[in-house]
Amino acid sequence: MRGFFFTEVERRRLRAWLEEGVESQATLNLFVDVRRNLAGLTRDVRLLVAVTRRLRSKGRLGRRGRLGSGRSSGRGGRGSTRRVRGRSIFVASSC
Repeated sequence: MRGFFFTEVERRRLRAWLEEGVESQATLNLFVDVRRNLAGLTRDVRLLVAVTRRLRSKGRLGRRGRLGSGRSSGRGGRGSTRRVRGRSIFVASSC
Protein backbone atom coordinates (compact mmCIF):
# COMPACT_ATOMS: atom_id res chain seq x y z
CA MET A 1 0.00 0.00 0.00
CA ARG A 2 1.26 3.44 -0.88
CA GLY A 3 1.09 6.24 1.64
CA PHE A 4 0.12 9.02 -0.76
CA PHE A 5 -2.03 9.99 -3.75
CA PHE A 6 0.12 12.86 -5.02
CA THR A 7 3.86 13.33 -5.27
CA GLU A 8 5.39 16.31 -3.46
CA VAL A 9 5.71 18.18 -6.77
CA GLU A 10 2.03 17.56 -7.55
CA ARG A 11 1.05 18.75 -4.07
CA ARG A 12 2.99 21.99 -4.58
CA ARG A 13 1.31 22.55 -7.96
CA LEU A 14 -2.16 21.91 -6.55
CA ARG A 15 -1.58 24.16 -3.52
CA ALA A 16 -0.26 26.94 -5.78
CA TRP A 17 -3.35 26.61 -7.96
CA LEU A 18 -5.72 26.60 -4.96
CA GLU A 19 -4.04 29.48 -3.13
CA GLU A 20 -2.80 31.70 -5.95
CA GLY A 21 -4.44 30.46 -9.14
CA VAL A 22 -1.07 29.46 -10.66
CA GLU A 23 -1.78 27.29 -13.68
CA SER A 24 0.70 25.64 -16.03
CA GLN A 25 0.55 22.83 -18.56
CA ALA A 26 1.72 20.45 -15.82
CA THR A 27 -1.18 21.60 -13.63
CA LEU A 28 -3.65 21.07 -16.49
CA ASN A 29 -2.22 17.57 -17.04
CA LEU A 30 -2.67 16.88 -13.35
CA PHE A 31 -6.34 17.91 -13.59
CA VAL A 32 -6.77 15.35 -16.39
CA ASP A 33 -5.23 12.66 -14.16
CA VAL A 34 -7.52 13.64 -11.27
CA ARG A 35 -10.61 13.45 -13.49
CA ARG A 36 -9.50 10.15 -15.02
CA ASN A 37 -8.89 8.51 -11.62
CA LEU A 38 -11.59 10.19 -9.54
CA ALA A 39 -13.97 7.22 -9.30
CA GLY A 40 -11.29 4.81 -8.09
CA LEU A 41 -9.74 7.33 -5.72
CA THR A 42 -13.14 8.17 -4.25
CA ARG A 43 -13.88 4.46 -3.71
CA ASP A 44 -10.53 3.96 -1.99
CA VAL A 45 -10.96 7.04 0.24
CA ARG A 46 -14.40 5.81 1.33
CA LEU A 47 -12.94 2.40 2.13
CA LEU A 48 -10.05 4.01 4.03
CA VAL A 49 -12.49 6.13 6.08
CA ALA A 50 -14.63 3.06 6.90
CA VAL A 51 -11.58 1.05 7.99
CA THR A 52 -10.27 3.98 10.05
CA ARG A 53 -13.62 4.37 11.82
CA ARG A 54 -13.75 0.65 12.65
CA LEU A 55 -10.17 0.65 13.95
CA ARG A 56 -10.90 3.74 16.05
CA SER A 57 -14.08 2.18 17.48
CA LYS A 58 -12.09 -0.90 18.50
CA GLY A 59 -9.30 1.20 20.02
CA ARG A 60 -6.81 -0.07 17.44
CA LEU A 61 -6.11 3.05 15.40
CA GLY A 62 -3.10 4.36 17.31
CA ARG A 63 -1.31 1.07 17.75
CA ARG A 64 -0.24 -1.89 15.74
CA GLY A 65 -3.08 -4.34 15.16
CA ARG A 66 -2.37 -7.86 16.27
CA LEU A 67 -4.56 -10.90 16.56
CA GLY A 68 -5.29 -11.89 20.13
CA SER A 69 -4.95 -15.44 21.39
CA GLY A 70 -7.66 -17.76 20.15
CA ARG A 71 -8.56 -15.53 17.22
CA SER A 72 -8.60 -16.76 13.67
CA SER A 73 -6.04 -15.32 11.32
CA GLY A 74 -8.64 -15.32 8.57
CA ARG A 75 -6.56 -17.66 6.44
CA GLY A 76 -8.84 -20.64 6.96
CA GLY A 77 -6.59 -23.23 8.48
CA ARG A 78 -4.15 -23.92 11.18
CA GLY A 79 -0.88 -22.11 11.40
CA SER A 80 0.73 -19.05 12.82
CA THR A 81 2.09 -15.68 11.78
CA ARG A 82 5.85 -15.19 12.05
CA ARG A 83 8.13 -12.21 11.47
CA VAL A 84 10.76 -12.75 8.79
CA ARG A 85 13.06 -9.90 7.71
CA GLY A 86 10.65 -7.32 9.08
CA ARG A 87 7.56 -8.78 7.41
CA SER A 88 4.73 -10.88 8.79
CA ILE A 89 4.27 -14.19 7.01
CA PHE A 90 1.78 -16.99 7.58
CA VAL A 91 3.27 -20.38 8.32
CA ALA A 92 0.87 -23.26 7.87
CA SER A 93 1.17 -26.02 10.43
CA SER A 94 1.84 -29.53 9.16
CA CYS A 95 -0.84 -31.71 10.74
